Amino acid sequence: MSGAEANDLLALRLGIDRAGRTPIATQIAEQLTSRIASGVLEAGNRLPATKEVAEHLEVNVHTVRAAYAQLAADDVITMQRGSRAVVLGYDANTARSSRASAPTFMIGVMVPHFSDYYAEFLQAIAQSAEVEGWLPVICQTRQYETGTVARYLDQMVSRGVDGVIALHYETPDDIETTAVLAAAAELLPLVFVDSAPLDFGSRIAVDRVAGSLEATKHLLRHGHQRVAFISTPTGWSSGIELRDGYARALDEAGIKLDSDLVIAASDMSLDAGAKAAADLMLLNEPPDAVFCAGDILALGALRHLRDIQLRVPDDVAIMGYGELPFSSLAGPPLSSSRLPARELGELAVATLRDAIDDGERKEIGPIQTSLTIRRSCGSR
Repeated sequence: MSGAEANDLLALRLGIDRAGRTPIATQIAEQLTSRIASGVLEAGNRLPATKEVAEHLEVNVHTVRAAYAQLAADDVITMQRGSRAVVLGYDANTARSSRASAPTFMIGVMVPHFSDYYAEFLQAIAQSAEVEGWLPVICQTRQYETGTVARYLDQMVSRGVDGVIALHYETPDDIETTAVLAAAAELLPLVFVDSAPLDFGSRIAVDRVAGSLEATKHLLRHGHQRVAFISTPTGWSSGIELRDGYARALDEAGIKLDSDLVIAASDMSLDAGAKAAADLMLLNEPPDAVFCAGDILALGALRHLRDIQLRVPDDVAIMGYGELPFSSLAGPPLSSSRLPARELGELAVATLRDAIDDGERKEIGPIQTSLTIRRSCGSR
């Protein structure tokens, strides 16, 4: 990247709060560090001359020199002749240690993706964070894809966030992403909510086994004998735990588990739920009820059953898990094992506060789910 290109980047991205309490030089340094942490500026890129930046931002050249000096002291850039600066790269450990004594009252919140499913969680976190005087920074991790998680954590550490809440991290066997999270846990407090068990960070657990057991028992009590289970994708911790509860309910009812009735969705989407339901309905002995490891999967299953002219719940009963806000508007309204999203969001902020204050790792829960009974499972 040339100096001119970098200056164009500053023109688009670098906003200076002249009325803020933070010195302008520090604001410039923090903005540039964030760009380097995110990979927008890479090792070997040249920053514009201090005079160019000063003229563009309408600040004193000594202010920009102070910002560059701060970056050089943090080993983020190296200074060369003629006030030129070359990017060295980003070291999260160095960035964190240089800011450890100065809380920013910002926290990170990581979710697998943006959807209505997380609306109540995020609202509760935002409201509880406001009480603490915290600003939440919400990051969509693309189902905790390694590069995305690493980039966001580097950016958040570079901004000096005081801690991070991670919702629904499901794949502890993903060695690379788990290593990235473990490294972050060495630098700042992490709280995992309804996630896989890990040997680092605090965790708020949900009793998925009990929730699945209760949901499957409800279907069995309605007289259904061939209850199928559409799981989360293979390798997700929630799928393993929910399957355990499903299998236990069958066992307690004296029904042998039929492996043909257990199918893992390819992803958490309407199409994946519809495809799983289609596969189940093609069996020689199709199910008369389906428990789905997510409302989004259940809604997809409902769509497919409607497409093939099967009636819900008369021909096939459907039960979801997690309860999306609009599940009550489905046709018929969807029954679900409901997560206490508000309680989990409030607990997440309280647990992060404790972790920031005392540095202790905590295990909280298991938090119980509750059945929301509607017409899709045969109740009226």
